[in-house]
Amino acid sequence: MSTPTQPNRRALLRGVSWTAPAAAVVIATPALASSPPPATAGGEYGLFVTTGQNGSQLGYNGNDNTGTIRPTSPTAYFSAVKAGNNPESDINWNDASQCRTNSSLFRNGEGSFTPVANSASGVDGSYVTPSGFWWSVPTTAAYTGSGYVAGSTATLETGATFTTEMEVLIPAGTNALYTAENIKINGQTWTKSTSGRRTTINRSSATYLAFQALAGNWSITAPTITTLSDGSVKVTGTITFTTTATRAASTVTQRGTIYYGQTEIMPATIDVYPGYGWTSFSLTSYVQSATITYTGQPAGMASSTTLTNQLLTTSTVYPQAC
Repeated sequence: MSTPTQPNRRALLRGVSWTAPAAAVVIATPALASSPPPATAGGEYGLFVTTGQNGSQLGYNGNDNTGTIRPTSPTAYFSAVKAGNNPESDINWNDASQCRTNSSLFRNGEGSFTPVANSASGVDGSYVTPSGFWWSVPTTAAYTGSGYVAGSTATLETGATFTTEMEVLIPAGTNALYTAENIKINGQTWTKSTSGRRTTINRSSATYLAFQALAGNWSITAPTITTLSDGSVKVTGTITFTTTATRAASTVTQRGTIYYGQTEIMPATIDVYPGYGWTSFSLTSYVQSATITYTGQPAGMASSTTLTNQLLTTSTVYPQAC
């Protein structure tokens, strides 16, 4: 398997600087991250990343549910974002102090989460804990949760590619290399480059979401294991996910309350054994390339938008208790 060409961090950050903190709007002149774009015609999108631990599983798993603790309508969602209270998939995690409030279960979600819920069967106001990308149909009142154009469409074109850098830090000790050499990807010990597939998860009872995940292929490089000068161990790898779903399968059509599409961008699980100690687990994701096309868009709105090396988002967890 070939390793994808990595953009430099400056380019990634430059892409982020053209993106609002919660959702970017497709407009002719994008605004800086410190100031959301004006409420004008456009399509919204965002990237989110989650890490954490559940029992003996440290790393990544998209199945835990926060419960109904977030805004339950698009209008309330965007009001929360504007107030600085971004809805996330946090469970027993304190963002301000970067610490856990429960040693058995905690998740740290970062980035821009799908408005209202990111699960096909989820209750409005609740989130599950995957990493993913979401986008909306055109709206005449971006960032308000209203103005979505009746009958319009938004398609994530086939071949959208997302890259995630994984880093695990393990403290020095006689079992540090055991932990490093026994990380599991989808239940299989990660010793070499490997790959797999994800299937489409269609909408069931979700109020605003057309689908939760799109069919695609993921791959991960062979692990790089480095013993640092203090005896601690660092493990890194690069995960790439590329959508293979057809245009028909990846098109959101505005009907009733359906406004958003979403795709998950990771293998199903990453398991790091925490029993011998760990220092941090981190995922840094970005959109390597993606094109969203629109129909029924308002006058003056572009028919498509293309993202390249944008929306850099990092989630890191530590073993510190609050």
